[in-house]
Amino acid sequence: MPSPEQNRQLTVRPMPRLVPFLAAGVGAAFVVAVIVVLSTGRSEDYSMAASIGYVTFVLSLPGLTLGAVAWLLLERRSRGRGREVTARRVEDRGRDADRPDHHGEDR
Repeated sequence: MPSPEQNRQLTVRPMPRLVPFLAAGVGAAFVVAVIVVLSTGRSEDYSMAASIGYVTFVLSLPGLTLGAVAWLLLERRSRGRGREVTARRVEDRGRDADRPDHHGEDR
């Protein structure tokens, strides 16, 4: 039986991933940029793709900010959903200690 100092109380909680929220913010910036450029028309000096790219670049910072704020709100909400678990230390016997090698011979 493990000694009490080897047991630890941990809180496990679901946590949303940050990158999908940031990617959604940039994706929303791209969609808005396409709508803005198509509704206002492109500049005479730039192509349609360059105009969309520039407006996407300008709107990316607000999109990233909105994605990060949405992530923070969900992360704060998930703090109350944690559950307590007890973790105990397990001795490491090595990766392949129980398995014979691929030729069927014991090590």
